[in-house]
Amino acid sequence: MSRGTVTVSQVIDRIPVGRFHHRLLAICGSAWAFDGMEVIIISFTLPVLIGAWGLSGLSAGLLGSASLMGMIIGNWGWGWYADRHGRKPAFQWTVLTYSVFAGLTALAVGFYSGFALRFLTGVGLGGALAVDTSYLSEHLPTERRGRYLVYLDAFWPIGNIIAVVLAWVWLSALAGPGGTIALPVVGAVAGWRLLFLSAAFPALLVFVIRSQLSETPYYLAREGRIDEANALIRAIAAENDEDAELLDIDDVETTPTPPVSRLFDDDIRSQTLMIGAAWFAINFGYYGVFIWLPQTVGAAGVVGNIYLYFLLIGVVQIPGYLSAAYLVERVGRRPTLGSYLLLSGVFTFVFAATMPGVALFGAGLSGFWPFLLGLLAASFFALGAWGAIYAYTPELFPTEARGTGMGYAGGVGKVAAVIGPILAGTLLETDLAGGLVASGYLLALTPLAVAFALGGLVVLAFGRETRGEPLF
Repeated sequence: MSRGTVTVSQVIDRIPVGRFHHRLLAICGSAWAFDGMEVIIISFTLPVLIGAWGLSGLSAGLLGSASLMGMIIGNWGWGWYADRHGRKPAFQWTVLTYSVFAGLTALAVGFYSGFALRFLTGVGLGGALAVDTSYLSEHLPTERRGRYLVYLDAFWPIGNIIAVVLAWVWLSALAGPGGTIALPVVGAVAGWRLLFLSAAFPALLVFVIRSQLSETPYYLAREGRIDEANALIRAIAAENDEDAELLDIDDVETTPTPPVSRLFDDDIRSQTLMIGAAWFAINFGYYGVFIWLPQTVGAAGVVGNIYLYFLLIGVVQIPGYLSAAYLVERVGRRPTLGSYLLLSGVFTFVFAATMPGVALFGAGLSGFWPFLLGLLAASFFALGAWGAIYAYTPELFPTEARGTGMGYAGGVGKVAAVIGPILAGTLLETDLAGGLVASGYLLALTPLAVAFALGGLVVLAFGRETRGEPLF
């Protein structure tokens, strides 16, 4: 933090976006894509494991939510670690953690070992999400920060698409005659084991992080390491063919890592509570919908190849992100996030209400096209909301608590992410037991739609606009 003639934010703002930022986005985005891949893989393996391990609806919901439970610990713990020990070491350790435990999940032998390994995978995933955002945001000029943070989140559907391809390869394309549709086998090995094993390859990204990335100028300046901060600023400017203004050691005030209670001090308390509610809503809705989406789509009975269907869902998410990237800079973070959350709720309810057998809006508004368009619109706005919330959140917290603030927000969200799939699975199982397939999915999806909408209303009512403001 600075109290003199020049701040870190001012120095960073005077270096235009260039080659350095593009390289940084590619590395951070790769980690983000792998996060998305690791999270969604369970959606494809869960139907297989339900049959292989004889799981109940509650047990399946718990297994599907295991990594999300781990992400609660990861968000809070690694966010605090990043504020105390640095963004770079936290970044590389989180990527290594989720990669290793994702691969080890291939050795699971039942619900308890599967749950434990998915939980530990989640500890790394949650930390990576908190640290990756803080790391990138502290290298970006104010006028481009919101857009580039949405670009970062746009790597998520790329990870989803990778997960779809890997699931298709191991659970369908290479599955041999020794298995069944419910339990595909490749050679003598269950396809789901090979799928998890292949999910360990992001560990290679750790070597890129170690060799290509440095600590952030904000963190170095806050720690009083001014010579290192200036050396990094020179290197960034040189890579972009620009000159750099440097920090003066006499103009920089070091600040210790504050306690978590800093998030609830008078100056930021209302925004801490507001963004916590938004994170709760988006996680409750998104994970509740997407963990159970393969079963939902299958129950609708309106598709053939489910992998092509999910590929389409992933592709439509990309323009959702791009539209949010434009709007957060054009109209602001608060209206973009609030409206996208609200519309996510509307269209989640639409695709639930248009499932064959429900026809809540009448027989003419059910079937393939209403269901598909409602689902694609829900996916478009939900993923755009994710982009907006990641652009918005780091701007609400001061540098000395930014990692902790991101960890808090993500941790609150992952509590909701755990509850959403379990609640949906429980409601679904209750109605399926009574033979009410269509109404069961409507009952399970309606609370998720309501959560999206309420989160949007909270942001619109209580959020503070941060567009054009420097990090503080």
